[in-house]
Amino acid sequence: MFLQNGPTPDTYVHSRYLCNTNLSLLFPMSEVRLINAGHAFKILGSPARVVPVDASWFMPNNPRNAKNEYSNNDRIKLAVFFDLDVVSKPSRFPHMLPSQLVFQKAVGELGISASDTVLVYDRSGVFSGPRAAWTFSLNGHKNVYLLDHYESFKREFEVETGAVTSVPEPVEYKGISQNDFFDNYRNQVIEFEELHDMVQNKTLTQDYYLFDARSHGRFTSKDPEPRPEISSGHVPGSQSLPFSKVLDSDGHMKSREELVALFKEEFGLDLEKPLAKKAIIVSCGTGVSAVILRTAIKVVDEKIPVRVYDGSWTEWAQRAPDYIDKDE
Repeated sequence: MFLQNGPTPDTYVHSRYLCNTNLSLLFPMSEVRLINAGHAFKILGSPARVVPVDASWFMPNNPRNAKNEYSNNDRIKLAVFFDLDVVSKPSRFPHMLPSQLVFQKAVGELGISASDTVLVYDRSGVFSGPRAAWTFSLNGHKNVYLLDHYESFKREFEVETGAVTSVPEPVEYKGISQNDFFDNYRNQVIEFEELHDMVQNKTLTQDYYLFDARSHGRFTSKDPEPRPEISSGHVPGSQSLPFSKVLDSDGHMKSREELVALFKEEFGLDLEKPLAKKAIIVSCGTGVSAVILRTAIKVVDEKIPVRVYDGSWTEWAQRAPDYIDKDE
């Protein structure tokens, strides 16, 4: 699944993504890099200042409490907790992307500087970690690694256990310019109004591929949403791609070759060729698992343009009830 031998400083990337190459030549350095447990361990032992970030989050119908598990159970040594529900924009929709100022204040309070390397992980394997890692990347953070995945790391390497004893010292986070952030946001995020206009004008499928990461039952309205006040169904013109399909049976991201085959066989979309449309849009329930799909697409080719519908189905179902499909 991954490089088996110890990497050099320039080969810490997921081996399905890039191998034995100087990262600065091919990577926008703010792009998230997916790595395995062994590579994560080597990064943690490198001379650079590395901050592990526990970004665990669970669905509202799951009784587990991510913050409590971080605080009282176990974690990568000296990890901090990034709360998706707290580091967000005030909204009636859950964990919307934070403003630039909210992000900078929050990560500064976690003791993270813009020059730090961050190693993001979650307790589910590859679930909420991608959303948090992408949030760092969207804000221009230059060294962002995503662990695939934490349970593998725990089996191979020692972690902290018991109650958290270390408290980070707050710092001032000096990020990218507001203009650079807005450029990133425009390129990587799509908001309700733009998507609604395209659906209303029947131009969505002309310009974009839209993949929905929720379960197929929720997509077709055969199964209920985990939030009982929300109708199930899907955005007209979208296609069902449950995030579990881009993961293997152990919860690891599938290989590049497997992902290429998945998109070809199920959607007739060859990700190894230039897109015939402007970009790919990814959506889900609340914008978390959509970023798993984004990560999978970037494993194939980091240059493929992908936009995340931040409000996702929870916003769409409440704001566009007249535009809900409930078929296959």
